[in-house]
Amino acid sequence: MMAKAKKSNKVPKAMQETFDRITAITDNFAAQHLNAEYAALIRQATAALCRKRPSPLKSGRDRSWACGISHAIGMANFLFDSSQDPHISASDLYAWFGVSSSTGQSKSKQVRDTLDIGQLDPEWCLPSQLSDNPLAWLISVNGMILDARSAPPEVQAQLAAAGLIPYVPERLDATDNPLLAIAEAADSAPRAARKPKKSLSRASDALYVLEVNLVDGPLTESFVRKNPRIARTILIKGAQSLQDLHNIIFDAFEREEEHLYEFQVGGDGPDDPDCQRYGLASIPELDYAGDVTQTCINDLNLEKGEMFGYTFDFGDDWWHVIEVKGIRSKSPQGEYPKITSREGQSPPQYAEFD
Repeated sequence: MMAKAKKSNKVPKAMQETFDRITAITDNFAAQHLNAEYAALIRQATAALCRKRPSPLKSGRDRSWACGISHAIGMANFLFDSSQDPHISASDLYAWFGVSSSTGQSKSKQVRDTLDIGQLDPEWCLPSQLSDNPLAWLISVNGMILDARSAPPEVQAQLAAAGLIPYVPERLDATDNPLLAIAEAADSAPRAARKPKKSLSRASDALYVLEVNLVDGPLTESFVRKNPRIARTILIKGAQSLQDLHNIIFDAFEREEEHLYEFQVGGDGPDDPDCQRYGLASIPELDYAGDVTQTCINDLNLEKGEMFGYTFDFGDDWWHVIEVKGIRSKSPQGEYPKITSREGQSPPQYAEFD
């Protein structure tokens, strides 16, 4: 695990005017709809884009970039989830900047790809939310992923000094931290009792061909008549995570606002109540079998023909059934995951019912 570069507002002289124009817009937006934390993080993201060579900000409208940067930082912090404070809908965000949803989405994706911004990304997490962000504290010890808050104070100090964790936190004990409890139990168990989980041992570059079918959600009758089947075919490598799969499904169905989600795997089918559920570890009360950010596709031991479920947005409950159409032992060269086919139009994330 490597320390990430420090964020700052420093920009090259040639980009200073661009930085000033864009941040004047985003500062105004943050003052009206967000807070000082968001304003600072958006300024740091703008500066990071200014430092890229060549900088993508050299072309395009300032307001479009201001919108895309604000949207990207918002996605990383679940800004569009109404349970968060502050929050705003993506459509209202686009309207404030005066850009179309397609432009806003496009600029946001370009920002996220350029700066490698993902959900719960510790580097782009609001400082006030870091203590509740599980990814900010994960470290690898002898191949086991542990929460750094379980480590002794002197180890925490070393990790913080190396930039591997945000700061020296309060130490947790095993009763507060299930990861530590598992580690301590494993360490005290007899060697003979430590049986490895059964695995198909596929190579990290194995390639999965997945067909994602939209089964249920807030669809209007007229939309269903025009689109009786809505499916996307996705290629993803075995070493990529369930979060990577979520992100590509998000793009495949042209969604705008991030919400919580989960995968349902195993049992007698994707709707089996006894299946294993995978979601974000930041929601411990849901008792997930695994964290989507740490669970790779290979970890699921999927077989050709197997089906599993995926639910997006626990309010509207967009439910999908994913079928494994094929598994190849080696991935051809190229970037993954990627969408290879689409059937049916993407429904609007928020349908307008009569």
